[in-house]
Amino acid sequence: MKYRVGLIDQGFVPTAVTVSYVAICTGAVDDELLRRAFALTCRRFPMLRGRIEFDGGAYQLDIPEDDGGNAVTEILHGSVSDWFADGAAALDPAVSLAKLEIVRGSLTTAVALRISHAVNDAHMGFELLREFWRRAAELGANATVLDPVPVFPRTLEELLIERGVALQEPVMPDLTGVYALTPAETHGRPGLRLAADERITVSATDTTALLQHARAQGTTLHALLSAAIIRAERTLLAETSSAAPADELPMIAAHAVDMRPHLCPPAQPAEVTNGLGCAATVTFCTPHTDLHALGKEVKAQIVGGIDSGAALTTMFAASVIPEHGTRDFVANIITNWGVVPELDVPKGMRMVDFRGFVTGSARAEISYFAYTFQGRLNVEFTFDESCHRPERVRELRRVVASNLKLLTDRAI
Repeated sequence: MKYRVGLIDQGFVPTAVTVSYVAICTGAVDDELLRRAFALTCRRFPMLRGRIEFDGGAYQLDIPEDDGGNAVTEILHGSVSDWFADGAAALDPAVSLAKLEIVRGSLTTAVALRISHAVNDAHMGFELLREFWRRAAELGANATVLDPVPVFPRTLEELLIERGVALQEPVMPDLTGVYALTPAETHGRPGLRLAADERITVSATDTTALLQHARAQGTTLHALLSAAIIRAERTLLAETSSAAPADELPMIAAHAVDMRPHLCPPAQPAEVTNGLGCAATVTFCTPHTDLHALGKEVKAQIVGGIDSGAALTTMFAASVIPEHGTRDFVANIITNWGVVPELDVPKGMRMVDFRGFVTGSARAEISYFAYTFQGRLNVEFTFDESCHRPERVRELRRVVASNLKLLTDRAI
């Protein structure tokens, strides 16, 4: 069976962007049980068994008619930390769209559900996570496992047309004269990779305080986090760029937003492969700009981008950039996955941590991924060493963490 790949979906094909959902587990991890759970998940969502073909001038998703396909399980032995640093290579959509990797370390095991962004975003990915771990728990309990009813998510364009929304011409915002933390041309290892040792983790107590503080301020946790990131980038820009003037600079950031709740009627996560928009924000900022004022401005611009339709038109425009060469600007991307759902686990296993991020081919941007697991806010950094020095990302992480601490101190 062949299906047309949506415009947003196909934007992730040439860059091989892969989303990784990694559960860190202890206890009795049964490889065969997890393999069977993955097979059942692929039967529930047959797209995971497919691959992307370029045929007749267009991308198509090819799904095998039978239960065969390209989704595989791989068992690895070695250091989990080394796998995070070097082993999470992107999937080639022409070969496989999903993979289960089980990394057996000395004390913990990483169970990584890895899915091509061409058929999935983080919000639908959480539904896939629920399905996978629910199946694993059922198998672990020797429960009766019913044959799953297949689900075929559609493209965002199809849902928009179904709801009577006219697809506008893709238009990128005018970014003349705005700034971001730009590539430093280091020519290191190419490819978007996780800054494995740079994750920021906020305690459950401080996360709750930050969330309540954001609401009291009339903004959101995402907006406050974005303010911490934007001001940190502005600080490093002032330290490393001779072209940066001393006064306020208009700073650019790109925010991935889930459009499903904003459709009328709203769509469920598993209904659409990539239900994403891109809300661009341009905010005037110094290294000392008030984080609360900056956060409120970020929220207002994100809401405005969604309400005006700009978030959709920008996302559609960004999706065709790989076909037309590289862009002449950099907008670092801030994505909030939200709360990782509570996940069932087989008896004898314990899920002690979770990490989520993307990898892919060379990209100039720094990407930030935020998610809350077991009440704790986490921020991951992904970057390309051919564009950014690792020590520069470490310094960026330090300044972001410092800004978050300032917000936390105000919240408590």
